[in-house]
Amino acid sequence: MRFVFADGEKICLYDDGKVTEYPSKFIEKYKENALNAERAKSWKRSGEGAQFRGDVRPGEDEVTFKSSVNGIHLSSDENELVYSFTVNGTSGIYKKRLDDEKVDEAHVINSLDMEFLSGCMDAVSDTLVLSVRRNYSNSDIAVFDVKSGDYKFVTEGDTLDEDPYISPDDGNIVYFSSRGVGRDSSGSFVGYSPAAICKLDLGKVDVEEVKCLEKYNLVKPVYHNGKLYAIKTPLKEKGANPLVEIALIPFRIVQAIANFINVFVRAFTGKSLASGGNNPTKARDYDSRKEYVKGNLINVEKELKKNKKRGEDYGFIPLSWQLIEVESGEVIKSGIADYDILSDGTIIATNGRRVFAIKDKTCTKLCNTDCCLKVSCRHESVKKTDLFDF
Repeated sequence: MRFVFADGEKICLYDDGKVTEYPSKFIEKYKENALNAERAKSWKRSGEGAQFRGDVRPGEDEVTFKSSVNGIHLSSDENELVYSFTVNGTSGIYKKRLDDEKVDEAHVINSLDMEFLSGCMDAVSDTLVLSVRRNYSNSDIAVFDVKSGDYKFVTEGDTLDEDPYISPDDGNIVYFSSRGVGRDSSGSFVGYSPAAICKLDLGKVDVEEVKCLEKYNLVKPVYHNGKLYAIKTPLKEKGANPLVEIALIPFRIVQAIANFINVFVRAFTGKSLASGGNNPTKARDYDSRKEYVKGNLINVEKELKKNKKRGEDYGFIPLSWQLIEVESGEVIKSGIADYDILSDGTIIATNGRRVFAIKDKTCTKLCNTDCCLKVSCRHESVKKTDLFDF
């Protein structure tokens, strides 16, 4: 059993029970360069000289990183994988060797204007199909020839197109989820329609809707052995308890006052109100208590507490997120963030904190993770795409 998964910004290979972790060299280098730049100019905003000049500026003495591996794929070479990532405002796609960490990662594409998310790769032709976010509310599907670096957008419009999956029967057939964007009379974004499963024929440049549910989203479609699978999520999760929110108001007021005083003290002294304050050369990660998963902001701590009551294999994905067989509606497992299917029909799934193998209705835990939101198996299409045959 061999597959790959992303645990936060770590790249992980599972090979017959052994998990090997690999760092993203690009993300590491980005952070190193950002910290070095911050160290070089930190003297301007700290110390007695900065206080004398009035240049102490609270909130500018930290480098904040928001980084993740968005997609990860096994290529035609068993010792190579392709991954997409985001670190702060930069996104890209790189190729990585698994047999020699001294070899530099090979660049495919980088961008400050687009964010390369998850998708699927045909390991026979090294054709990668990805969701590419171009602004806050819209994303399109693009097909990449990893060997040459060429790419083409194959969907467009005022939609959120995500999680493309190449059919194992025909590389010209791509399944993906699509949500229409709702706007008000002034053109401002107000929300999305339910996510529907669509089928794209690259040869005919034709899209058809396969399945849509009125009260649910259908995301991450995977086609295997004549059956279509997906993750079904509610359009809206149940809201917070209003009584609890009211009870927390005094605590939040005190917290806000304390934060204000801390900012005031740092503005005039250059030091934090609390001992052991922030180190200007130490990076701070973003709030890990919340995760953005498939268009939903999940409160990790809250969901962990709820799911922990059900047993040891709990994660932070709401149990209302169900992996289903689309045609019958059969629920295979609840609380699923992402999944993929091996060639023998074994489903590899994650709930954020665990990775499972599901076969013949038997679920086996394979490993623990910190924040696993992407799993990927090796894919081979019987017929490769001819999109780049020109």
